[in-house]
Amino acid sequence: MQVRPWREGLADIFSRELVKGKPKGELWELFEVKSFEEFKDELSDISWGIGRIIGGFRGKAYVRVLGDQIHYEKVVARVNEYGCMRSRRFLVNGECPNKK
Repeated sequence: MQVRPWREGLADIFSRELVKGKPKGELWELFEVKSFEEFKDELSDISWGIGRIIGGFRGKAYVRVLGDQIHYEKVVARVNEYGCMRSRRFLVNGECPNKK
């Protein structure tokens, strides 16, 4: 994972089309959940975004923060399985959109 500007982490939380088909930020998704499990998952996604913002300020790709455990474990599993931190539905022609 490469270092990205803190503004990108902020955009992920509030609103940005990170990849085609995901026009809402993580904060909006928090209010669309249908179960407590989904709520915890989305809250962890927001914590991940906060970790990216802090990391951006510190010149790091990411800094672990309280509440990021669910998302962190998803990212680790994805990277180990198919080499991308994004879920499969956001791959572009089978490729990770984060790779340049």
